[in-house]
Amino acid sequence: MRTELIRPFPGAITNWTYVPSRPTWRDTTNRVMARLKRQASPDAELLKPPKGHGRWLLYFLFLPNGQLTIQHLFTLERLAAEDARLMIVCACPPGHPVLANLMERCSALCWKAINGFDFSAYAFGLTELAHHVPGSDVLVLNDSMLGPFASLCPFIEQAPWSLSGFTANSQLENHLQSYAFILKGVDLGIVNYLSAAMSTKWSYNRIGQVILLQETRLARVAQKNMSVGAFWYTDGSRYQDLCLNCPEQMLDAGFPLLKRSLFGKFAGVFQSTTAMQDLLRRIGHPEMVDGA
Repeated sequence: MRTELIRPFPGAITNWTYVPSRPTWRDTTNRVMARLKRQASPDAELLKPPKGHGRWLLYFLFLPNGQLTIQHLFTLERLAAEDARLMIVCACPPGHPVLANLMERCSALCWKAINGFDFSAYAFGLTELAHHVPGSDVLVLNDSMLGPFASLCPFIEQAPWSLSGFTANSQLENHLQSYAFILKGVDLGIVNYLSAAMSTKWSYNRIGQVILLQETRLARVAQKNMSVGAFWYTDGSRYQDLCLNCPEQMLDAGFPLLKRSLFGKFAGVFQSTTAMQDLLRRIGHPEMVDGA
C-alpha cells in the first residue's frame, strides 16, 4: 500500500487487520435483550436502477423533512467529482419532491422509509448493486460525515481487505466504525455473508440496538468469510474514537472526512466549537450552524 495515502500519528495504528476481541458479559447480555426488539425492514423502492460495473459510491441521506442541507450539497458535489458511479439511498417521506432533485445527481437512486437507521439503507443499496452490477467495488458512506476533503477512489483502489473500514476502535469490542466502509467485489454471496449484521428482512429502530447488533458485529460476522481491516485503529489507550478525539490529526494523516456531530450533539464536548469552525474554514466547508 502507498504510505502517502494514510499516515500514522501517536495513538493511531495504520493498516490494521481485524483481530476479534471478546465483549463483556454485560454487553453480551444487552445484545440478547436488544435482539428481542428486531422489527421488519422499512419499506424501500428502487427508483433508478444501477447500470455499469466498476467503482460505486453508496451515499445514504437521512432527510426526514425532505430538505437537503448545505452539508448534503457540499458532499454531493464532491461525490460527483469522483471517478465512480453514485448510488443514493434516501430516507424521506414517500414521493417527496427531493427525490426528483436527487434523480439528476446520481447513477442510481433508492427510496426508503424513515425508520431503520443506516444499516437498513446499506442492506437495500448493496443488495440492488449485487443484483444489477455484481462484482463491483463499493464505498458506503452515510451523512453523519462531512466531506470528503480528499478523493475517495484511492482508498477503494488501495484497500487490501475485502471489507475495509476507515477507522476502527475497541469500544464494546474491536470493530469497524460504520459511517463509511469499502466492500470489494460485491455480489449476492457477500450480501448473504453479511446478512447476520445487515439485512433487507429486518431492522432496528433504536441507535443502541444498531450499535450493539449491527455496527459492532459487522467485522466479526464478515471475517468468517473475508479479510477485514481498517486504515486507522485505536486500542483505547490514548483515544477512544479517532473521529471525535483527534479530528485535526486525522485530517492531517489523510483521513478524508469529518464527523458532523462535532458541530451538533457533541459541539464543545470533545473539541472547542471555535476551533472546529476555524477548521471548517481552513478545509473549505461552509459553516455549520446548529448541526445543520
